Amino acid sequence: MYKGTGASPGIALGKALVIEHSELNIEKKSIENTDFEVEKLQKAVEKSRVELEQVKERVKKELGEHEAEIFEAHLLVLADPELIDQTISKIKDEKVNADFALNEVKDMFVSIFESMDNEYMRERAADIKDVTNRVLRHILGIKVVDLSALSEEVILIAHDLTPSDTATMNKNMVLGFLTDIGGRTSHTAIMARTLEIAAVVGLNDATEKIKDGDFVVFNGETGEVIVNPDKETINKYSQLKAKFDEEKEALKQLIGKASTTLDERHVELAGNI
Repeated sequence: MYKGTGASPGIALGKALVIEHSELNIEKKSIENTDFEVEKLQKAVEKSRVELEQVKERVKKELGEHEAEIFEAHLLVLADPELIDQTISKIKDEKVNADFALNEVKDMFVSIFESMDNEYMRERAADIKDVTNRVLRHILGIKVVDLSALSEEVILIAHDLTPSDTATMNKNMVLGFLTDIGGRTSHTAIMARTLEIAAVVGLNDATEKIKDGDFVVFNGETGEVIVNPDKETINKYSQLKAKFDEEKEALKQLIGKASTTLDERHVELAGNI
């Protein structure tokens, strides 16, 4: 059994799919034609901006205005003159490649945010990583992981899931999230609760201990995770899931009835005016 932070309530049982975001291989290179590197950076930034606009509109349509604000924040990071101008200055002053310059600037900003006392501000370092890594992948010509093509039900295991991951994935095939890092205010946790998908975060080494195809059961309330459990445990969690789903459905029905009753009361009052 592993113990993490319960980030989104629910019981999940299913096969694990470990998501490995390929490490970006960034090397420092001496550059003569710095204008070309600046242009490469600007093109990658523009491609990223278009992608983020598309993701924002999709999330706004499917989940609502509030959830789309995450990507509005990402667009603001991308448009931050401090981030882009410092990268351009580094390219020109130090005569280095665009990906190296951006990665150096990214690391500086991430370090500043991660050292802050406020947990919310520390979590915002993930925004900077997500946005700049998107730009870096475009500079390096690396395809972004596509979770929209999932064809079977899985429990996603990742070091972290970026807002872009959760926004573009095939939600009908995702039974739950487990991540190495994150807290209850991380985007992974917030999106999991919004999507009503069970999640446990802060497991430290889930991506190392859990393998593709392992059968996983977990409780998104308590943070308990069990890998390849025996039949008795599977039956226990199956019953817990059935009870949780039943109570969740009953609550939805109750809310629906309350709303209907209020609407009828409004009509009645209107008729008496």
